[in-house]
Amino acid sequence: MDVDSLSDTNVTIGEMGRRRWLYPALTSGRYTRARNVVSTILIALYLAVPWMKIGGHPVLRFDIPGRRYSILGATFVATDLYLLALFLLIGLIGLFLFSALLGRLWCGWGCPQTVYMEGVYRRIERWIEGSPLKRQKLDHGPHDDTYWAKKFTKHGLFILFSVLLSLSFIAYFIEPRESFAMLWMFGAEHPAAFVMAVITAGFVYFDFAWFREQFCTFLCPYARLQAVMLDEHSLIVGYDPQRGEPRGPLTGHTFEGRGDCIDCKRCIQVCPTGIDIRQGLQLECVSCTACIDACDAVMEKLNRPRGLIRYDSLAGLSRQRRRVVRPRVLLYVGVLVLMLAVFTVKLTARDSVSIAVARMAGIPYLVQSDGLVRNVFSLHITNTEAEARTVTISAGKIDGLQLVVPGQPFRVEAGQLITAEVFVMRPAEKVTSAETPLQFSLISGTDTLSSARAVFLGPIYHHDHDDYNKDEHEE
Repeated sequence: MDVDSLSDTNVTIGEMGRRRWLYPALTSGRYTRARNVVSTILIALYLAVPWMKIGGHPVLRFDIPGRRYSILGATFVATDLYLLALFLLIGLIGLFLFSALLGRLWCGWGCPQTVYMEGVYRRIERWIEGSPLKRQKLDHGPHDDTYWAKKFTKHGLFILFSVLLSLSFIAYFIEPRESFAMLWMFGAEHPAAFVMAVITAGFVYFDFAWFREQFCTFLCPYARLQAVMLDEHSLIVGYDPQRGEPRGPLTGHTFEGRGDCIDCKRCIQVCPTGIDIRQGLQLECVSCTACIDACDAVMEKLNRPRGLIRYDSLAGLSRQRRRVVRPRVLLYVGVLVLMLAVFTVKLTARDSVSIAVARMAGIPYLVQSDGLVRNVFSLHITNTEAEARTVTISAGKIDGLQLVVPGQPFRVEAGQLITAEVFVMRPAEKVTSAETPLQFSLISGTDTLSSARAVFLGPIYHHDHDDYNKDEHEE
């Protein structure tokens, strides 16, 4: 890329809208070393978490067909979706707070797009094709046997790692061993998961082999929202114009009458999105700190202080005091604390062995030939504890009420959800209301684990209409 050709248009788009490839130069420094450590840890966690368990439960698993979700060893079911919605809202407010304080720090240090691009795919590229300069010469040189050998090798490794990432992603939804077994079983046991794995692998390969930095610029919604989230006190990677200007090539060994920036364009050469950080805050900047390390290295050679490009805020770069505590931060913190409190209360009040009641479809009640009014319910019992539980079902003490539960007592394994069919009957002459409140309870030993309310339906019985009730609703 010719750094002198930078303009207001995106540098990855050339004439006639053709893709223009970037060849960011290599850099080293304190931030680069720190980011390498962080990316290595994040990649290792991503690959390892599906295999990790706490108390026999997966650390993170989303069993969609079974409607069970394991998070940090705790099991959640479909009836806990309100907790998931609340958790997502907490994450959204947390993102607002994080951005208001630290800008796009996530993009440069934790985003999978940056972590895998810099930590995996560019490393493979350098291993096969050499330095960025050698890669540029290879792309613009003759397409001979060496060219095709390197391209096939590189893209073959890209595909292999994309498949690995895809299968690791699917392992968050099914057993990891089953996920990787799909590779040679062609999805015989999990066809839907296999199709999803193929689609995911294709998307990952396309993204990191071709789309690359354009994802951050054109598709990432966070990049678009940052203008709303940031203010003049948010942390950004920025150039200090008061110290750097007027810029120009170094003549002699004096900086008298001019700024520290010698216009070496090193900050542009190392930028993975090809921008000039000296033009101010830009949508394409992902706060990766490559320009900081590059500029610091130049400043050290010139015996000038580091930090011409640095982490700071727009206020700090303008020699104003950066305010961490400000109205929007206080608002975000207040809302976040409130939502965390609600989430904690709801989470701690949640029964570890829960019961949910649903009326069986069809006739709401039936009057049997023996004079009993019958209701049928379906009870969903979920055990989110680390150990199995043996439970029985009770419906409380109601005059004349009879409860028939085939198969009880039930043994509910850890993390298991079972369904029990329950028949509730009551003599017709005892039914004095069209709706009688019920409360089903789960009993384990002498402990009541959880309860759920329901309604017993039936005709209002009158002694002088005995024949009417039996004839009309006889089984």
